[in-house]
Amino acid sequence: MKKIITFLGILVFVSLEVTIAQTVIFTENFESGSADAAWATYYKNEDKLVAKPMANAPQALATGGNYVGLLQDIDGTYTGSAVAVAGDLSLKDYSIEADVYCYVNNAGGSAYSGLVVYADSSKKDFYKIRADFDASNRVNLSGLKSDPATFMPLFSKDFKGADNAGLYPTTDGWHKMKLEARTVSSSNVGFWVYFDNQLLAGCPIYYEKDGANVAGGFGLYSFQMTSTGLAAYFDNIVVTQLAPLDPPSTVIFTENFESGSADASWATYYKNEDKLVAKPMANAPQALATGGNYVGLLQDIDGTYTGSAVAVAGDLSLKDYSIEADVYCYVNQSLSAYSGLVVYADSSKKDFFKIRADFDASNRINLSGLKSDPATFMPLFSKDFKGTDNVGLYPTTDGWHKLKLEVRTVTDTIISFSVYFDNQLLAGCPISYGKNGVNNSGGFGLYSFQQGATGLAAYFDNIVVTQLAPLAVEDHAPVPVEYILQQNYPNPFNPSTTINYNLPTSGLVSLNVYDLLGREVASLVSTEQSAGHHSITWNGKNNSGNAVPSGVYLYSLSSGNYKNTMKMILMK
Repeated sequence: MKKIITFLGILVFVSLEVTIAQTVIFTENFESGSADAAWATYYKNEDKLVAKPMANAPQALATGGNYVGLLQDIDGTYTGSAVAVAGDLSLKDYSIEADVYCYVNNAGGSAYSGLVVYADSSKKDFYKIRADFDASNRVNLSGLKSDPATFMPLFSKDFKGADNAGLYPTTDGWHKMKLEARTVSSSNVGFWVYFDNQLLAGCPIYYEKDGANVAGGFGLYSFQMTSTGLAAYFDNIVVTQLAPLDPPSTVIFTENFESGSADASWATYYKNEDKLVAKPMANAPQALATGGNYVGLLQDIDGTYTGSAVAVAGDLSLKDYSIEADVYCYVNQSLSAYSGLVVYADSSKKDFFKIRADFDASNRINLSGLKSDPATFMPLFSKDFKGTDNVGLYPTTDGWHKLKLEVRTVTDTIISFSVYFDNQLLAGCPISYGKNGVNNSGGFGLYSFQQGATGLAAYFDNIVVTQLAPLAVEDHAPVPVEYILQQNYPNPFNPSTTINYNLPTSGLVSLNVYDLLGREVASLVSTEQSAGHHSITWNGKNNSGNAVPSGVYLYSLSSGNYKNTMKMILMK
């Protein structure tokens, strides 16, 4: 069952998973003592997939039962390569996952084991992921077809260990591999690669080529260039039918300033602010190779807003879209120099959400709202994508870079963001923000800030706004990443009120109500609770079951090292 999850008034920073209708269409665990009859060989006269006692495997798999699958080019027919396939040639939009025995720095040479999708021998092609943990230290995604001049695959993508720190093994052993394939069009396929249940950095990957395999069977892959190939072991194979990809997105706005002026729809977010204007490319600190003759300039020239300038366009009802642009990014300026993009801007609500490139000492991209806590002046919503979590991605010198911000409305009170830099999805995305009264629609825009008399000369070009498909989320609630005790609602209340709170880890939880003298009035929670979002209602009665008088009460949440106390008012 699919549903939309709502969190009443809860501020959360979580990853939301897109709903995918899933049906298991094939399983294989070899516990019958033989391989399923559906398995065939991809190559003619190749050695077949067989079942072997678990004792034959180099290591026993704890969840593997008594038997395991063995795939090997025993007779050297294909110089070490063996591929077992099953499934109909018309099959598309599916995943295959399995426990795979992975070799590391094998003495016999490169030892590749992995999974196959969209196999069609009539087209002499398939796509595979292979665990290659020798000197390469990678998982490789590639097609079978190669360039006859170089013998290299026409399609190949390496997911390197350096980009997936701490994930790949250093010794031989069993690991979970998974490959999802979806058909985007008659010539385009998308891939998602997982290792030990972790989506690899850089996914999804798309391959577009006339004549590309856009359907086909699934399978297992083994290779080692020796006379007998690799003894590759597999178990717990599951093939799952997935929902097709969302319909193609639609571009709803573009701006490249090549008319010599900014589009008339651009307005200022702040009253009487300096407007977005077009300037000759020669005015920019560096020319943008794909920028044409003109570029956009946004700057608080007159200091009206102490260096802050925001240009906005689009209808206030707009939701579920992305904005991307070439943005001139400053690095280690004498004053913090922020340039970026804006979504869900609504001046009537005095809020918007922005990403800003902040490559000074902070070395981050910051995603945050405009609204701030009046006590601390810090944004109510803020998430840093740090350089240490996105190794090698952020620049060390000023220059042009591609920024992109996707936003979707999940519910009336929850929105989700995905942030990209130079076409790379930043680590930790997507991020969700939930709060009563949150901006869940609004215009898009550009952002510039430097706290100087004239602000930052921020340059933008090749702006594209794209309508996206709405999000739904899975049946299970995502786990919060921090403790949060919310203000009770309603407040004041009579006769009852609800208290919401988040637990990032399971543990002993106590939630008590006290009077202003510190005396316990009611014990609402005193038990072990799992990580997640929790809610409790207080009926205005004490531990004896008697109604308490009107007044101010304190409620206090304790769990682990966390403790927080807030006030509420009972008004009869």
